[in-house]
Amino acid sequence: MKTTDSISDLLVAIKNAHMRKKKEVVVPFSNMNSDILRVLKQEGFIGNFDQITEDGKAKLNIALLYKKDGKPYIHDIKRVSKPSLRRYSGYRQITKEKNDYGITIVSTPKGVMSNKDARSAKIGGELLCVVW
Repeated sequence: MKTTDSISDLLVAIKNAHMRKKKEVVVPFSNMNSDILRVLKQEGFIGNFDQITEDGKAKLNIALLYKKDGKPYIHDIKRVSKPSLRRYSGYRQITKEKNDYGITIVSTPKGVMSNKDARSAKIGGELLCVVW
């Protein structure tokens, strides 16, 4: 099945897997999905992720992380910029999420990075999603 917004599909798959208390989730591969997962791993929201081949198609296998009490590290994850309405921001306007407990993932000319990295590099870009 062809999708128009692979980022939204990735975020929904992660949210649904957390609701079902799954340890892993498999999503279709794309370079953007891989970059978003790299940032989530760096910030400690997910475990490792691998590129696998299933039925001749490239996919990403994501290991989800849970706290000792069984609650996921990702409380919520929301899409900000959509294909129908893109949201851009300069580095000064990129806000801190939930008093810096969360992050905003930003697509910049230097790659996909967290809001903290974008502010320190003084680079703005497209606001992809918010995670806390």
